[in-house]
Amino acid sequence: MSKSTDIQAAQLQLESTVPKKDTLDAEITQFLEENNYMIQYEAVGFLNKDNFKDKVLILQENDEESKSLQRLTIILLGKKQGFELYKKSYTIMPPEYNDDNYKAFDTEDVEIEKNKIIFDLYAVGPNGHISFEFIFQNNNLQLHEFTGYFMGAGSHTEYIYTPKNQTNGILKETIINTMEDEMPSTTKSYTIKLESPPTFESFDYKIFLDELFRQFGDKQ
Repeated sequence: MSKSTDIQAAQLQLESTVPKKDTLDAEITQFLEENNYMIQYEAVGFLNKDNFKDKVLILQENDEESKSLQRLTIILLGKKQGFELYKKSYTIMPPEYNDDNYKAFDTEDVEIEKNKIIFDLYAVGPNGHISFEFIFQNNNLQLHEFTGYFMGAGSHTEYIYTPKNQTNGILKETIINTMEDEMPSTTKSYTIKLESPPTFESFDYKIFLDELFRQFGDKQ
């Protein structure tokens, strides 16, 4: 069976088994055990505007062969009676390892800060430093900022995308010349209109970055 078929089967199973409401710690533990998941990362903080702490969990299948498969990210909103499943994504956190068993990023981090979920991925190699934030607004999660920083021979390049609304935003490209002692930089801005609004459930940073590259490449 192919990896994609395995993932689709897991998605169907999780749709029916992830608790939808009144999710308590015991139920989360049971879900992890029944589906062979472990909590790889956990962030706690105030995401929505109430007095109950919320959680973001990054779940990884609990065996060596699954490190190159997609991870599951779930958001649990705190309620008086426990936690309630708010959103989930199979794409927002990339696979930890590639198909050649190399780790994609040297460090990974997720946190909740000021009504935002912040993902931070860093690699010394070509994958670069990727950071993106989703903010809780109007009872939904919306992309707040995306940053990609890449180091190359003779120059470093930083891309910062800031949305104006769900499909329109500004992309700033800064190129730093590392061949000179002063390391001068130049910055250009591009108006971007996305093909569709980025959603937490389906966000994939590689696909999003490719779309930005296509659009500002056409404007150069």
